[in-house]
Amino acid sequence: MKSLMVILYMFFGSLAVELPTIRAYFVLAKDSQSITEKLYNELAAYSQNDPVVLAYKGASQILKARLLKDRSAKKALVVQGIQLLERSVEAAPEEVEIRLVRLAIQEHAPKILKYNGHMAEDKRMILANFATQPTVVRTIISQYAAQSKYFTAGEQAKLAE
Repeated sequence: MKSLMVILYMFFGSLAVELPTIRAYFVLAKDSQSITEKLYNELAAYSQNDPVVLAYKGASQILKARLLKDRSAKKALVVQGIQLLERSVEAAPEEVEIRLVRLAIQEHAPKILKYNGHMAEDKRMILANFATQPTVVRTIISQYAAQSKYFTAGEQAKLAE
C-alpha cells in the first residue's frame, strides 16, 4: 500500500504546477528560448481549472509558437494559446494577474496577428487595481511596466511605488 501511495504521489505530484516558478519563467521567457521551453513543458500537461495558471499556459503556447519553424504548427499553437488566454479572462475577468499576462502577450504579439484589442482595457484595470494586489503580483506588474513601451513614465512611476 505504501509503495502505491509513493507511486501515485510521484505521478500526480510531478504534475503539480508551482505558480512562483511559472511566474519567474514567464518574466524571463521573452528573452530566452530555453526558459520558453521550460515554461511550455511545465504547463503542457496541466489540466486543472485555475484561470491564472491557464492564462500562463495559453501565454506559454503563444511564446512557444515563435520557436517553431512549421507555419501551420505555429499558427495552430498561437490560436490555441489565444483561445486559452481569452477563456481565462472570461472565467476570472477581475483577476489582474491574468490581465497582465494578456497585456504582455498582446504588446509583443506580431502585428499580423491583430491580437491587440484589449490592451487599453487591461492597462486600465491594472492601474486601477494595482494597490490591492498581493506583493508578488505588484512586483511583477512594476517590473513589466518599467520595461514596457505601453506605459507612460508617469504610470511607470505610479507602479514603482
